[in-house]
Amino acid sequence: MAFSHSFVVPSYNHGRFIGETIESLLDQDLPGSEIVVCDDHSTDNSREVIERYRDRIRIVHPPRRLGMMPNYNFATTQATGQWVSLLGSDDRALRGFARLVREGASRTPYAVVVTGDYDQIDGEGRRIRAEKVLSMRPVIRPPETFHTQLAAPKVPPVANAFHRPSWEKVGGFPEQATLIGDWGLWLRLAPLGDFVHVAQPLAEYRVSYRPNIAYERRIEALRDDVYIVLTLIPEVARQMSGVDMKHVETARRARLRSLIASYSKMLAPDDRAFAVEILRDWASQTGLVHMLERFARGETVSAGWRDSALRRVLRDIYKALRR
Repeated sequence: MAFSHSFVVPSYNHGRFIGETIESLLDQDLPGSEIVVCDDHSTDNSREVIERYRDRIRIVHPPRRLGMMPNYNFATTQATGQWVSLLGSDDRALRGFARLVREGASRTPYAVVVTGDYDQIDGEGRRIRAEKVLSMRPVIRPPETFHTQLAAPKVPPVANAFHRPSWEKVGGFPEQATLIGDWGLWLRLAPLGDFVHVAQPLAEYRVSYRPNIAYERRIEALRDDVYIVLTLIPEVARQMSGVDMKHVETARRARLRSLIASYSKMLAPDDRAFAVEILRDWASQTGLVHMLERFARGETVSAGWRDSALRRVLRDIYKALRR
């Protein structure tokens, strides 16, 4: 079947940025990708901005306000391409995005996900830094597609494409996750085929203009993590052959250590009770009750090697060598 590609933009209250997003998709050096903008009943001026492009894009609206993951799924159902790239309505595609996705998908007939690197930009569109996806080989096959995603998503939130028939087969983005259902999708797709990584930047990911967003979403984010690690990952593991369950348990433990360390820096001691309750079963299953108890007492907890200065230095060196 001939290659076909859709850019899908789930949008909500990004009237300040959505015009830049659309312009970047219209400026691809390989024309021909369908552009679908799905506005989830924004209450700002988003619709007015989007309507300016009606003759060059397709505009859709869900029947009612859906929220993030349901809107991702609804928006993807509106695409006609065999390959779909979701781009946030505050982000921007680089000119080679569509071309590099096409080249990546051609590397293997079994590709189900194509990923790339990306740049971080601030609220004014200024480049902050390059983000390179480390430890991703040009082609990864099952079960490594699964193993590499266990402790954290290796597919960037902004520089990716997925095979739409495979998305349909696994039931789309898991809507049980409010914020990080994209990680859930990559895990669901892991048994179905190869993940391809293109070691070039595809897009610009906007950060740093909502400084309190992590705190505002703290409860939803933790609940998402618990669902993915304790429910979704075991479900996918049961569908695959060759899964190393020791790897699964090691990753589960590492993820929890990292979360507790991160939240111990974010939350004041008297603002931790909700996290302790949400993480209690996870800590019990992984033998990290002592770490959770230290967190509950108000201590700042380290994630060990993953939180060390040496690891950060080595990561920066590796990034520099890949430039």
